[in-house]
Amino acid sequence: MATATIREAVVSEAVAVETPSLRTSFKWMVGGYAFYAACQWGMLSTLAKAGNATIVGQFALGLAISAPVFMFTNLNLRGAQATDARSDFDFADYFTLRVLASLAGVLTVATIVGFLNYGVATRMVIILLGVSKAIESLGDAIAGLLQKVERLHQVAISIMLRGALSIAAFGITFLVLRSLVAAVCALVLSWSAVLLGYDLWRGAAALGEGKRFLRFHPAQLRRLLVHSAPLGVVMTLISLNANIPRYLLVKYLGEAELGIFASMAYMLQALYLVVYALGESAAARLARMFALGDVCGFRRVTGKLVWIGVAILVLGAILSTLLGRPLLTILYRSEYGKDLSVFVIMMMGGGVTAIGYFLGYGINAARRFWLQVPVIALSTVMNAAMTAVLAPRLGLMGAALALLSAALVHVFGNALALRYALGQIGPPAAT
Repeated sequence: MATATIREAVVSEAVAVETPSLRTSFKWMVGGYAFYAACQWGMLSTLAKAGNATIVGQFALGLAISAPVFMFTNLNLRGAQATDARSDFDFADYFTLRVLASLAGVLTVATIVGFLNYGVATRMVIILLGVSKAIESLGDAIAGLLQKVERLHQVAISIMLRGALSIAAFGITFLVLRSLVAAVCALVLSWSAVLLGYDLWRGAAALGEGKRFLRFHPAQLRRLLVHSAPLGVVMTLISLNANIPRYLLVKYLGEAELGIFASMAYMLQALYLVVYALGESAAARLARMFALGDVCGFRRVTGKLVWIGVAILVLGAILSTLLGRPLLTILYRSEYGKDLSVFVIMMMGGGVTAIGYFLGYGINAARRFWLQVPVIALSTVMNAAMTAVLAPRLGLMGAALALLSAALVHVFGNALALRYALGQIGPPAAT
């Protein structure tokens, strides 16, 4: 009886919206992410060309301090909400918790800045970037609602609006006033405009009449916090996993070698754009399949994602071998193309990581968030240990091999975790 009720609720929600094909959703998301990434690169390019290294450093420092804080406080509530096929929590619970978490994030960034010995301008930049992250996180919460009902074209439009307004407001302000503080203020205002002028409007339309954005229910908020906390830990560890080699390379090899490694690693972002777009396009559908006990459908969609990850791994290795040297030389300088073998190993690591991420989307769809915590923790420890051992001996190749080893641990662990999650799935409910 209970299972039938769950099935009825999930099916009624799925029927309430006309779900597009995964291919259509994927095209929207990859287009949105690609455009946004180009706009972010444009902001950095503006600072580098019209400013100086100090200004670029201030901006990078602000992002380095604020981003990890919000990586944790966001608790990946968007992923939790998008996969909440049974509607265990209302949107008001997710949005209220995100508002409180965003305020906590801003206060945390401000507290950290209070202990740092920087100038007034640098401190203001860091705090303002924290405010911009808080505004972005509120829009991200609404994106979770739109993703749940598979209105991903609206999520992509929001991302593109945020990117276009940010590069315009940020770039023009900096070029006219030559002030990074003023430019970041313009960034805050542009993202606020997207939140107020588009995100809230689309969110209200998706909720329907009579539904609220905010509801302070302490017991429910506490339960949601406990439920989603593992996702916050996972996202923080993923961020550390990507940055640990950089911390250690500075120590062992110096800033020049780190610059080469980081430039190569930036090439992986294009690959991950495809992974994120496809994974987010499939997340809500996978969650409904799991909630309905549709094992065959769940395995079929997850299997397609994994095979796409395998294709990314193979193509990445082949293309980086054939085209890596001229590509690195054109994008950077000739000395970057000399470490072709390092680049190939990094691309292979990126392909393996893509498979691990796709498996992670399946685990999230099964709502077994805690299963990923020990997996990513073990992967992070492996990455740190391998980098510490191999980098002093093999240089950049040691760091690349450490990334590949950590990615393999991530894939193997997530595969076991997803197998366990599928063992918890119930049979399809009788109609």
